[in-house]
Amino acid sequence: MVKKISDGLLKAIEETVASCGVELYDAEFNGKTLRVLITKLEGITVDICANVSQQLSQRLDLENLILDRYFLEVSSPGIERKIRNQKDFQENIGKMITISSRSGGFKGKVLSVTESGVMIKNTAGSSAKPGTESFVLFTDIHHARVMVSDEELFNKNRQIRNKKNNECSVSNAGNYSGGE
Repeated sequence: MVKKISDGLLKAIEETVASCGVELYDAEFNGKTLRVLITKLEGITVDICANVSQQLSQRLDLENLILDRYFLEVSSPGIERKIRNQKDFQENIGKMITISSRSGGFKGKVLSVTESGVMIKNTAGSSAKPGTESFVLFTDIHHARVMVSDEELFNKNRQIRNKKNNECSVSNAGNYSGGE
């Protein structure tokens, strides 16, 4: 069960992440684990994740924002990341995505984004005929995700090997802040 992150905790996460030169992609807290996903145009390295984790852990413990023991996980959202909002759809124009919605499942290339929804060109595996275009309202979308083809993945892996440690995940156990 994911709990709503308090405004104070979210503000601390946003400020700390920004001070480390990266962007907050998403954050969730289930009462035991605080998961923080970060992104940066140039990519995320293990060193960046470790720095954000260290800075954030210190701030959370200093400000007593989580009263019980917790685990902090800082990572990149990955290449097949969730698409959560209009901005995310906008950033993925021209890319392949998959959408689960009230009107079915869609797979295809993002053609355009409006204030109310997204237009995609359907491919095989979509509930609509391949080659047709579908407009899906944001209010009808259950979840959406970027799709990466084998070719893109191969090229991405080559870039990662050349860049070394492009994506990462770092976990820390937070200090017990409650009274005892």
